[in-house]
Amino acid sequence: MSNTNSQIAQESEIVELSPKELTPILIEHALAAESVGLIGPPGSAKSELVAKAAKAAGLPLYINNREMQDVTDDKGLPMRDTDNANQLVWFKDKKWMVDYPFANFMDELPRAQMAVMGSSASFLLENRLDDLYLPKGTWHSWAGNRTSDRAGANRVPSIIYNRCYMYATRYDAESQVEYMLTMDDVDHLTMRYLRMKGDAAFQFDANKVINSTPRAWTTVAKKLFRNPDAVYATIAGRIGKGFATELMAFRNLAPQLPSVEEVLLNPTKARVPESVSGQFLVTDMLADQASTNTFDALVEYAKRLPPEMQAKFMKDSLIRKPEVANTKAFTAWGVKFGEVLR
Repeated sequence: MSNTNSQIAQESEIVELSPKELTPILIEHALAAESVGLIGPPGSAKSELVAKAAKAAGLPLYINNREMQDVTDDKGLPMRDTDNANQLVWFKDKKWMVDYPFANFMDELPRAQMAVMGSSASFLLENRLDDLYLPKGTWHSWAGNRTSDRAGANRVPSIIYNRCYMYATRYDAESQVEYMLTMDDVDHLTMRYLRMKGDAAFQFDANKVINSTPRAWTTVAKKLFRNPDAVYATIAGRIGKGFATELMAFRNLAPQLPSVEEVLLNPTKARVPESVSGQFLVTDMLADQASTNTFDALVEYAKRLPPEMQAKFMKDSLIRKPEVANTKAFTAWGVKFGEVLR
């Protein structure tokens, strides 16, 4: 097995949790000074969760970005003691020697040099670097992307994984909205759009300049909270042109549009947009929610739309979830509207 495949297999053993689920767990580890490692897709709030846990535990946060460091940043360099010509003093003593516990967060560890990972290992297991022990109660944690994300992560040696509690961040719309609801400065229409769009709102491609990660959506929601009239170019600069176009259209049409919950719970009475733009947008949003479990209700709602919008909804649903073609609702609709579908 190649190193990459071995690493992916290793990562697959780690349990994925939402930000809401992870927060109290990390606080507990911080209070107990138990070393923790977090892996997950780019922009999935790993660093923010560590910062929140450190604050809740009353620990000053020291962030060191491991991909930008050399091993001498930890170990230091020997210097002659100005008070004793025959004595050497190591810079590390001056850098690390404090008399109170703190949170030592090693960000982007999987992108670090191997020697830097080695110095990180002694922090995680023994709260020390060489012969220098840090204050009792210091909490060590690290975070980074998964190898499978193709975001520059290197193979992390097993000594790192074996020295700490490992968790993975979960990447889905419901978890993201749940996390954003804990904040006071986010735009609620953006969150409503995320709930309607579902997991299709999150995309990451290492070859793209702009990716609609959870971090990007949180940034946009905060921006729109501060400035509801933010221009299209600003929003597109964080989540891309396509999602920016949809989001801004959604914000303009929001009073006409039903929520996903309305459609699923009461498809025969949920609001149907009167405008063509609103109908176009709602069919696209609901197609993102298509599954064998939801399709009966979605089709029942779609029957109340003009024929051309029904056809769009069906085609979009098939592209996203081909398995809906096996549902009774699809078959029944196809019999009645076969000409429209063609």
